[in-house]
Amino acid sequence: MSAPANTKAEASSDEDFFTPEELAAYLRISRKTVYGLIRDGGIPGVKRFKRILRIYRPAVLEWAAADKKHKQKR
Repeated sequence: MSAPANTKAEASSDEDFFTPEELAAYLRISRKTVYGLIRDGGIPGVKRFKRILRIYRPAVLEWAAADKKHKQKR
C-alpha cells in the first residue's frame, strides 16, 4: 500500500513557513543569530512544535519590510 499523495493544501502550508536555516539564508545572517533573535523575541511569527521551530513567512516579510522602511527614513 502506498502513502497518500500530498494535497495542494499540505504543499502550500510548507511554503507559508521558514525553517530557522531558511530564514538565516533569506536574511543573510548566521543560524546562531536567528536562534538568538528567536530566543529574545525579535522575530515575529515563531511557532514551536515541541523541538521544531517554524517561522510564519508573511509575518517575517512584513517585519523585514517595516525594518527596511524604518532604516530608509534615517
